[in-house]
Amino acid sequence: MVLKLDKEMVELLSSEVEDIEPLIMDRREKSGDTVELDVSDIDEVQLLINDEIVYRGLDDQETVNDLGKKLYALYDEILYQKHNN
Repeated sequence: MVLKLDKEMVELLSSEVEDIEPLIMDRREKSGDTVELDVSDIDEVQLLINDEIVYRGLDDQETVNDLGKKLYALYDEILYQKHNN
């Protein structure tokens, strides 16, 4: 599946989601700040993002921290594209 994300979300995905790189088969810069990522398994991508939310996106009181908010936004964007493309 091809995902169209802004550069900020791609950087978040690459730098904060462990084990994501083997799932990214191709990366293409498009106009503006859009990047297309061709991923081999969208469900695994979602699972890895969810794991990061659970392990690092929540504080001790189980409230969402700043990283968690960014990861949730990334997850929501991928979910939207998965169901609308």
